[in-house]
Amino acid sequence: MLTTLSVLVAWTLLGVVFVGLFLMVKSLQSIRHWLEKTTVGVRAVEHQTRDLAARGAVLTASLREAIEALHAASGLSEEPDRPVG
Repeated sequence: MLTTLSVLVAWTLLGVVFVGLFLMVKSLQSIRHWLEKTTVGVRAVEHQTRDLAARGAVLTASLREAIEALHAASGLSEEPDRPVG
């Protein structure tokens, strides 16, 4: 009788452990799914912004040329980088 009860308790314990592990695996799979989506999003942003430094340099050069052209057209004798005031 005691042996049968011990075996029954052992199987119950194993069942509870199995169910707990199964629930943890399901939770971890859900977390993995969201992490994969986040990784894809970060890689997309990285891909889209990889040449921003070069574009920024071109924009800075273009703006500097525009400032110099406006300064030359205005006829002022001051340097274009100095604030007027």
